[in-house]
Parts: sequence; C-alpha cells; structure tokens
Amino acid sequence: MKKEAKIGLIIQLFANLAVFTPQLFIPQLAEKLYATQFQIGILVAVFSLFLFVSSYLSGRIADRIGRRKIIIIGLATSIFSYALGYFTMNYRELLFVRILQGSTIGIYPGALAAYVYENKGKMGKFSSFGAIGSAISQYISGIIVTFLGLHWLFIVSSLSFLTSLIFVLYGLKEEEYKPVYVSLLPVNVIKRNKGIYVSIFLRHTGATGIWAFWVLYLGQIGANNYWKGILFTFNYVTQVLVMYFVMDKISGKKSVGWGLLLSSLIFLSFAFVPNYLWIILPMIATGFAWSFLYTGALKEVTENNKERATASGLIQSSISLGSIFGPLIGGVIVTLTHSYKSIMYFAFLITFIAYVYYLLQEKLSAKHSNDLQT
Repeated sequence: MKKEAKIGLIIQLFANLAVFTPQLFIPQLAEKLYATQFQIGILVAVFSLFLFVSSYLSGRIADRIGRRKIIIIGLATSIFSYALGYFTMNYRELLFVRILQGSTIGIYPGALAAYVYENKGKMGKFSSFGAIGSAISQYISGIIVTFLGLHWLFIVSSLSFLTSLIFVLYGLKEEEYKPVYVSLLPVNVIKRNKGIYVSIFLRHTGATGIWAFWVLYLGQIGANNYWKGILFTFNYVTQVLVMYFVMDKISGKKSVGWGLLLSSLIFLSFAFVPNYLWIILPMIATGFAWSFLYTGALKEVTENNKERATASGLIQSSISLGSIFGPLIGGVIVTLTHSYKSIMYFAFLITFIAYVYYLLQEKLSAKHSNDLQT
C-alpha cells in the first residue's frame, strides 16, 4: 500500500466522523424545531435526494478530470455546509441546510475510493477506517448533545471535514491521470453491476425507513441521549474489526449475499426487543451485515470496472436513492399505524426480496458467462 493510500484511509476516517456525528440526532433536532413525523421523513428524504444527485454526477466528473480535485472540492464545501447547521433556528432552515449538506458530501466518496484503490489500497482497510470514524462519531455524539446541545454536532462535523481537507492538501499528490469518459447515463456500468445496485437500493430503502425514526424508537423503549449514541457504536466497532481483518480475505460476491440475508433477519429482530439494552446484540450483527454488503460491493465494482469513480459513486447513489424512499415510506407507515415496529416488518420484507433478487442475478450472470465460453 502506497503512502497516499494510507493517508486516504485517514481522510476517510475523519470524513465519516464528520458525516455521522449529527446524523443520528437529526430527527430529534427536527422534533425540537416542531417538525411532524411526516416532515421528519421529508427531511431525511430530501437530504438523500441531493446526496444521490451529487454522488451520481461527481463520480463521472472524477473519472474525467482526476480524483484529487474532486476530493478537495467535496471536503471544502462540506466544511461550509456543516458549519451552517449550527445556526438553524426552525424546520425550514434545517431543511435548507440538509439540502446543502447532501449536495456537498456526495462529491468526494467515489473519487476517494478510486484514489485509494489506484494507489494499491485495500477496500476492506478503506472501509474499516470509515467505520472507525463512524464509531467515534456515535460515541461522542451522545456526549456532545448531553453537555453542549444538538447544534454543536455541526461544529464538530465542520472541524472534522477541515482535518480531512488538510490531509488531502498536504498528503495526496496530484495523480498522473488518463481520463475515462463516461456518458451522462452510464448504462453499461449500471447493467454490469445491476445486481449490486438494485439490491443495495432495496436494502437501504428498508434500513433508512428504520433509521429515520430510530432515535425516537430508542427513546420509546427507554434509552436516554447517551445510550442513543452508544448503541450504534456497537455496530461501527464491529464494522471496524470485520472490515479490517476479514473483508480483504473473502469473495465480494459471496459477502454481498450474506450481508443482505443477515440484514433482513436483523431488521425483523428489532421489532421484538423488550428494552434498549436488547438492541446491543442486533447492533453487533448489523456491523457484520453492513461490512459484508458494503465492502463486498465496493470490492466488486473497483475490481471489475475501469470507470472506478463512477461505479463506486453509483454505490453511494444506490444508498442515497434508498434513503429517499425509505424515510418517506417509513413516515407514511408510522402515520397510518402509529407504530415504529411496522417499519421494521417492512424492512425485513423488502431486504429479503433484495437477497432473492441478488441470487437470481448472480445465477443469470454465471449462466451468461458459461454460454459465452461454450
């Protein structure tokens, strides 16, 4: 692994720390600003919509003009958009800020993954450093909210993005780069990887339906602000260990399937916990499931596509697209049923469908390869 790839891992750590520090408590902040349950769903969905568009376009641009420039633009604009969050005083302002934040944080991920891979970095290690940042964010977020208040989460995020940018400016050299031209609608890339993209989209539709109301559900089953942050830490610490020590040693194809199946069972289990302490074991299992799914998908697209930034960016776009529909569907389900558990049943069903779809696509792909060989 080259020095630039190692620095890329540190950049990923601080960038993920920045993104996820306020993420868990956004619904709680919205509720404090008198948002309805449906408005909370809209808030999450709109953020994800702009993240989807940004990820989709930025991956293509990075394949054309180079990775480092796009990473710098993404981190620099994210510093600004997250600092603005500190000044939100009502739901409308929070909605505007989340639109800006979704637009800026979608710029750099595909380019950063491609840069690390092209400098001999391993995707398991790369993902694990992102999980380290996420784990730290969940631990400190509850403490920040308890002692400083919700708005200070955005200040910590902005400073973390600034740290990432400093590492880019002084640690990542301008790469020698041969442009890869990708059309506005990269049909070939999408068709080549549709089993991964569609499955992640469906899984994340279910997952974000849950996560949009997760902090409120935890409060309902007895968790205080400190435990709301700590519980997700079990997920991210598990991701760190699995991604770092396991994921570079196993097949990407198999791990994607395992991640989908395990996710579906975990989502169902959430509905049956008697109190918040029972969430710990499913959170650990979620760490395994996401490690298998995300890192396996990242390995597959970086190893099997020359348009690496585009293909990697489309993973984030698939996640973001699911994050648009999930909170909206979750908001409708909660409004109709007055129960957070109903979202968990929905998430189980749609993720299991994603698992079946992925298996079918893998069989069709294997059959097509055999037909070509014969």
